Amino acid sequence: MFLLPTHCEVHAGSWEVVKENKVFVLQKAKQQESVIWKAVVATIQNVFDSKQPPFRIILKSPQNPGSLETGHVVAAAESLKIIQKDWLWIEENLQSELASLDDHADQEAFALSKLHSMVSNADRDTDEKSTDAKFRAASRTWKQTFRLPDTERLVNFYACAHDKKLINQGWLYLSLSHICFYSFVFGVETKIIVELKDIEELHKDKSKRGVFSDAIRIQTKNKTEHFFSNLFSRDETFDLLEHLTLIAMNRLMKCTLTDPAPGLTNEEQEAAENMAVEKLRLSSRLSPRASFAAIGILTDTTTANQPLKLAFEAQKRDTHFQTQFCLPNTEKLIAEISAMCTINISGDQSNVAGTLYISTTFLCFQSTTQYQATIVFPCFAIKRVERVNNPANQNANVSSGAIAITVWHDMKLLFQFLSDKNGGDAFCNRLTERLKTHVERMRGLKTFLGTCASEMILSGKSETSAGGLGLVYHYVDTKRTKEKNKMRYWVSYLKEFGRNMTLVRLPTFIKLVRLGLPNALRGEMWEVCSGAMAKRYMNPGYYDKLHADNKGKLSLSIEEIEKDLNRSLPEYKGYQTEEGINSLRRVLYAYSFHDPEIGYCQAMNIVVSVLLIYLTEEQAFWVLTVLSEKLLPSYYSTNMVGAVVDNQVFEQLVQKYMPILTEHFKKYDIQLSVACLPWFLTLFINSLPLTFSLRVLDCLFMEGPKVLFQIGLAILKVNGDEILKIRDDGELMNTLKAYFQTLGDFVGSSDPNAAPVQPTQQTTTVSNSKTITRFNHLMLVAYREFQMISNESIADIRKSLQLKVIQGLDMYAKRSVIRNLNFNPKFNKDELLFLCDQYYSVLYYHRHGKRKGTARLNFENFVAFLTRLTPWGRFDLALEDEEEDVLSGRSTPTSKSSPVAGTANSQKPPAVGVHFLNRLFDHLFDLNHDSMIEFSDIVSGLSKLIHCDLMDRIGLFFTLHDEDADGLLNKEEIVQFTESLFFLLRKEDGDKYLNSMSTLMQRAFEIGHRDPVSPVSAAASGEIPPLFDGGDSREQPLMLPIAAFRELILGDPFFVEYFDTGFRATFALQEIKYVEQNRAVRQEMMDSIWQGGVSWANRMGGSKRAGKKAEGGAAAAVAVAGKDDESEDEEEGYDLLDEVGKTLDVQAAV
Repeated sequence: MFLLPTHCEVHAGSWEVVKENKVFVLQKAKQQESVIWKAVVATIQNVFDSKQPPFRIILKSPQNPGSLETGHVVAAAESLKIIQKDWLWIEENLQSELASLDDHADQEAFALSKLHSMVSNADRDTDEKSTDAKFRAASRTWKQTFRLPDTERLVNFYACAHDKKLINQGWLYLSLSHICFYSFVFGVETKIIVELKDIEELHKDKSKRGVFSDAIRIQTKNKTEHFFSNLFSRDETFDLLEHLTLIAMNRLMKCTLTDPAPGLTNEEQEAAENMAVEKLRLSSRLSPRASFAAIGILTDTTTANQPLKLAFEAQKRDTHFQTQFCLPNTEKLIAEISAMCTINISGDQSNVAGTLYISTTFLCFQSTTQYQATIVFPCFAIKRVERVNNPANQNANVSSGAIAITVWHDMKLLFQFLSDKNGGDAFCNRLTERLKTHVERMRGLKTFLGTCASEMILSGKSETSAGGLGLVYHYVDTKRTKEKNKMRYWVSYLKEFGRNMTLVRLPTFIKLVRLGLPNALRGEMWEVCSGAMAKRYMNPGYYDKLHADNKGKLSLSIEEIEKDLNRSLPEYKGYQTEEGINSLRRVLYAYSFHDPEIGYCQAMNIVVSVLLIYLTEEQAFWVLTVLSEKLLPSYYSTNMVGAVVDNQVFEQLVQKYMPILTEHFKKYDIQLSVACLPWFLTLFINSLPLTFSLRVLDCLFMEGPKVLFQIGLAILKVNGDEILKIRDDGELMNTLKAYFQTLGDFVGSSDPNAAPVQPTQQTTTVSNSKTITRFNHLMLVAYREFQMISNESIADIRKSLQLKVIQGLDMYAKRSVIRNLNFNPKFNKDELLFLCDQYYSVLYYHRHGKRKGTARLNFENFVAFLTRLTPWGRFDLALEDEEEDVLSGRSTPTSKSSPVAGTANSQKPPAVGVHFLNRLFDHLFDLNHDSMIEFSDIVSGLSKLIHCDLMDRIGLFFTLHDEDADGLLNKEEIVQFTESLFFLLRKEDGDKYLNSMSTLMQRAFEIGHRDPVSPVSAAASGEIPPLFDGGDSREQPLMLPIAAFRELILGDPFFVEYFDTGFRATFALQEIKYVEQNRAVRQEMMDSIWQGGVSWANRMGGSKRAGKKAEGGAAAAVAVAGKDDESEDEEEGYDLLDEVGKTLDVQAAV
């Protein structure tokens, strides 16, 4: 494998020359003869992560007199065969061109340029393209040690220790799909491989003594724990590992959920399945980079040219930025700078410190103090940007310039940069580029904003024509006095601080929203705060196009929508008419067409029915997309994993802030989810009176999902005394229902700690400034008592619980697959679960695309499945390249027939074992001959292969190699059978099977020559065809019927045992071992030390006994006794060494 040239010494002491010419030298690593020295060198290489492949090619540099000869490593390999291919390529492609150059320096420069360009521009993306030499070396060590697939890429590596043992120091490698740990310390080699998709818990932890926070604890789904400590960059390691694990979990859900997308029609489902099958057939031809992009790891060409670690950091930064300002997933953060925003509030200049951001479409500002100022301006809503050299209130000590921004509604803001001049200039250049890009979009802004309610209200119109069903069928809360007071405050705020696309969110804005939005502005504010308005403007006509393109289509989602239409807010007048039902139908239809993977989920109709009271159909559609994609991700997916996760988040918060209630729930086995899960799914709409649930929606769109948790906790806290009296789920539901019905009643004090009192006629009629409704009291408790809950803390808890929830859903899905088998398998429950897990693991690594794909395996994936079960399924390294060519070039399992006579056959002969796997795939698994198999085919085929007796298995192997199905094995088929046996037995210990193979082949040719007699006709006549008729064997073809084949196998005890029990024992139907420790080197080192000591003792004892004489019998007795003593001493010595080793381990642990 060619590498980016790396500087090195040519004649290092640990390398020996294999080949050499004037320009290049091929070297091999020297093998240490001393076992002790070999262990010491390996330990040093482990500590400094300097392990290298055993073969390398060096480009020699011009040598200066008296200096060491240096050069550049340009290729490295694990075997001599592979490195010789690179050497041959150099001789054929570079040597002639280099010979034409006389100067050695010119030769070196030309070769370096050629090789560097070749590696950098290679189609296959590898870690060798990294500019970090240490990273490239670590990647080579990682690949050499763990031998993962070529598509696997290293992301980063860290020094750490495993299992709290300081002596077990090694290296932690994080790749796209695995965690790998390697350690070699004084003869003990430790390898750990954990698949990211198997992680169930991931936590930060403290070190062994609990002093330093430098450890990470991992628990897998089979409850295996790994503890990695001594991490100097623990937080960075944890963040990267968490990000990789969450990506793996999302892929796992896509892999396990293979049901058709509910939003697709039957024809579209069939087309999607065919496309998935075609992608699966072509998956081996996809480049690793294309595979990463397909699963969502890389998203654009910008990150495609970055190292994976930087790409992940950029992806995480973009996600945080999108969540912070409720922006679309397509937004990428381009630049940011510390700045001071100057805002004119009632004639006074107010300076707010914060950060100014530029993204693909938006200019955003967030104050350092929460809620002090939040600005989200689309670039197409900015009219003018001016550089201000000396603003009147500029702080000369910290500011390096300023810009004045004038937005669409002529509001002007001043931003002072709190950085150096170069940083300010670079930010301005980026802003100028983005503004120029969006000039065209500004043209349609006037028409678009003309439909906004705020524009109509500020223009003096008494009534607005922008809105939903509420304009015709009235709003829910229509008290005119209240509405007038609210509108007066809102009109004043919108005039001073912008509106719709140019709204500045200040603390006053937060207060006005929490008090409740006026009906006329509610829909627009929902759109603005959620970010749906900008999405609607940037996608004109998309809603109508969805309906036009999918007119008349039927799907599972549409059937479910029709069932729920008349159950959506039936008490509202608008949904008692065809107009309201049709509006609801069109919005739900449109979303099922927009995202067919989700399609439709119950509870969606409840949410949309409320949105349509205040929004038009198109507006409600875009708000629904924001809800399901950003605010409440995965709430409405097929398995509602988002709602399940948030329900567990809520239970964890209850345990943290109200432990007494948690203990009460545990004592009486009360399931809190029975009452709380509907709160999250319907956003309290079905639980609270509609007037109050609208207030919850106001706060949700402005502040994010934390509001749902704050209000839920407040409900439990306010009703805590009553809840402690209940004994079952039904009483809990009745208690909460009774409380919700009294939310409009008044309590006697605005103090959130005051106990609510039963309202009387006086308290409900007398206007008292200190008297508030129960709902307002509830909101005060939520914001005061639980103000420490933030969206960031909710996101962190979600991440910690999401892994376990997804693993549980994944396990449930796999158990469902097993239950749906339509035959009685011969495997037990644990074996079936293991097979199902391995089956979907293969799909996980070989499926491409963000959407759900086929749940079937092709031949290549079938081979990958066998490698997870059997040692013989793993191909030999020497044949790896040839076998990959055969596997990747195989289009269908049935295209293996010999070429027609007279035609040229340019294909390579199949590798050893591939023919056997082909026949196995076709005859035992692919029973319908469509080149694809399902899990039921796997179980059925393995049952026939494993759970059969000796004679059936012999007959099975006969059938597999009888290609023409004539009941006879000819010479070629017998040779193929022996090749299959070599393939199956090549991993066996020792060479016993070689003698049996030789005897088998000899006996096959001895007993197989006879006249070709059809076994069918022979059976019909009651005759058994003779094995050998005594004629001239050279003139007769080799034919072996089933009876002779059985005799051939049963004639050798080795094959009798192998076909009876040995072959079945090669299938491992249990969990994979994660930790592999090899103490052979340590034992070899101890043996070497002991033997050296024994030899020295013998030499010393022999010199002392040279002059002594003894009688023969006595001498013999002494010799025997000495030998016994020596063996006892040797055993005692091993015991002492073990005790020393234990002592060292204890000392290291202390």
